[in-house]
Amino acid sequence: MDYQKMRRCGDGCDGAVDAMLQCQKVSDFLIAASYLSIPLELLYFASCADLAPVKWLLLQLAAFAVLGGAVHLLAVLTHHHPHSSGLLLASTAAKLLAALVSLATALSLLTFIPRLIRAKLREALLRAKARQLHRDVGLIRRRVEATSRVVRMLSRHIRDSPHDHHAILHTTMLHLADALALHSCAVWVPVPGDVLQLVYQLSLRDKGAVMLGSRAPIPAVDPDVVDVMSGVAAKVLRPGSALAAASGGGLQPPGGVAAIRMPMLKVSNFDGARTPEARSYAILVLVLPDTGRWSSQDLEIVEVVADQVAVALSHAAVLEEWQSIRDRLADQHRALLQAKNEAATATTGIHSVQSAMCGAMQRQMHSVIGLLSMLQHAAAAGMRPEQRLVVDAIARTSALTLALANDADAETLTTSRVPFGLHALVREAMAVARCMSGCSGVEFSYHSESSLPLPEWVVGDETRVFHLLLHMVTTLLGRRCDGAAPGRLTFSVESCNVGEEERYSRDVIPMRPSAGCSMRVKFQVGMQTKFPRRSASSDMGLSFGMCNKIVQMMNGSMRSSGSDGGSIITVVLQFQLQQSGVRRRTSPPSIPRFDGLRVLLADSDGTSRGVTGMLLEKLGCQVMPAPSGAHCLRLLESAGSCFQLVLLDLDKHAPAATMEDVFEVALRIGELGSGGWLLVLAALAVGDVDDRVLEVCQRSGINGVIQKPVTLVALGAQLAAALQNN
Repeated sequence: MDYQKMRRCGDGCDGAVDAMLQCQKVSDFLIAASYLSIPLELLYFASCADLAPVKWLLLQLAAFAVLGGAVHLLAVLTHHHPHSSGLLLASTAAKLLAALVSLATALSLLTFIPRLIRAKLREALLRAKARQLHRDVGLIRRRVEATSRVVRMLSRHIRDSPHDHHAILHTTMLHLADALALHSCAVWVPVPGDVLQLVYQLSLRDKGAVMLGSRAPIPAVDPDVVDVMSGVAAKVLRPGSALAAASGGGLQPPGGVAAIRMPMLKVSNFDGARTPEARSYAILVLVLPDTGRWSSQDLEIVEVVADQVAVALSHAAVLEEWQSIRDRLADQHRALLQAKNEAATATTGIHSVQSAMCGAMQRQMHSVIGLLSMLQHAAAAGMRPEQRLVVDAIARTSALTLALANDADAETLTTSRVPFGLHALVREAMAVARCMSGCSGVEFSYHSESSLPLPEWVVGDETRVFHLLLHMVTTLLGRRCDGAAPGRLTFSVESCNVGEEERYSRDVIPMRPSAGCSMRVKFQVGMQTKFPRRSASSDMGLSFGMCNKIVQMMNGSMRSSGSDGGSIITVVLQFQLQQSGVRRRTSPPSIPRFDGLRVLLADSDGTSRGVTGMLLEKLGCQVMPAPSGAHCLRLLESAGSCFQLVLLDLDKHAPAATMEDVFEVALRIGELGSGGWLLVLAALAVGDVDDRVLEVCQRSGINGVIQKPVTLVALGAQLAAALQNN
């Protein structure tokens, strides 16, 4: 611009020109500042950009802005120095460079702008997809919430349903139909015959009315059944499906029908070692109303809900099996209780019969022992030794029989330690063995070979020792085969020392040492046959266990050996020697006489009453028998002063009422004889008369007690003691 010409325009134009120049200066300065600040911003963003085309374009824009700013800055300086050639050259160079950079930037924008437009379109597409994804996530979340709500509802109703498999299945299907807005739902299960049977169908009509029904079975080879059973996913059935028509719940034509298989678990599938595996599957069929259709999302919900229906179905099956097992166990429990009651009744009956048998045997043996006591007294007076031995052997055998009956009645096994004559016991055992051998057609022999003398008096249980000896004899005699082979029964008794005992007892438990002076005695019974047998039995008989227990209780040992030539049973027992100062008297005890003593005998057993009367008469008493307590009281009331002593029999096997009657009779007798002229004695059949028994008898007015079996010696001693004390 020619500033000189503008100035020659006149003075009126000077003010306007100066204003315009000042405005251009300010504008050029602001433009230059902006052009210089924009490159700094572009350089900053270029350094942050990772893409090379963007960085190159930003650098071009920065260069264009710098050069443009430089041109305007030079224009500002030109206003102050209009005739400067350097500024003119610099301005020309800056404009030339600015033109080149502007051209390059314009060319670069021709390729960058389409890229930028495509990027914006892609960004818009991604934003649209993000919004769609957000909507899908919300839909899935709502579907999951709906599925979870249905699952929780089904689980709660399954837990809250009654303990009935029909109620569980009905509750589950009802709430499933309500949650999925179904028209009907059905459950088909496989049954024998390769068919599927409809076990449950729920049809919702008329505001939720429930109708239950059944259909004809469907073959397992039906195409729809095979298709559903082949996978775990839910399947939409075709319109003409037989399975859909049978499960439609009366809706013609039915809406969308979906089916899915469900595992059926039973009690047998739960073994506790691993996850239960289903061996059979049921089919769940879900029918929508006539306008409903199944979507993929609905089928996913069906697959999730089907697991809960499978749980309900398995729960119902397991519950049904559990109830069946519970019923069977209850039946077995009732049967066991009935068997227990029957066993208890049978045991009570057996005990009653056993007690009655033992009581009858004990009463008879008491009578036999009483009679034998009189025979022993007569034998001591004038019988020959052979007769006396027979009587003593019979008496000892009777005592053994009574002891065995007492053991069976008490169901216990005890031993006593009293002094007895070992020689006498051996003689009586040999007498019985000789008699038994003769009855069996077997010869008998006895020998004793011992370097140590056999003690005459020892301390032990003579009844148990006699039992062991008879058991040995009867066992060997019972081993003979129908008596066809003749033989000889040998009997030997000898003393043995420790070393000899160990030689004979290598296979048995060693005997325990005994306190005091003791000796071991070996009893040996053998059966020798003249002709060898095929085999020698070592059977010890049914009572071997009891005999072995007796041997162990008596600190002894027992063994049996056999060969072709015969069998031998050996018993080694340990006895304590009787001290010399307290030995028994060898002479028979003296029996007192009670001539003229008037005795009233009350005993309900006729045999016992007769034997006791004979014993009293043997002692010189005058006896009046009475068969009952009432008869005894009538005799005392009518002629009480004629009697001096009353003997009552107390039988422990009698009924409790009878025992109470006997004690009542004793009290009445005490009232009748309050002047002290009448004595009352009681005969008790108990194993041991203790203080309690004596106290009961004393409270009943009984002056003395005689322990059964009543023998002549014991009866005489007790009568003498009672008369002396009273």
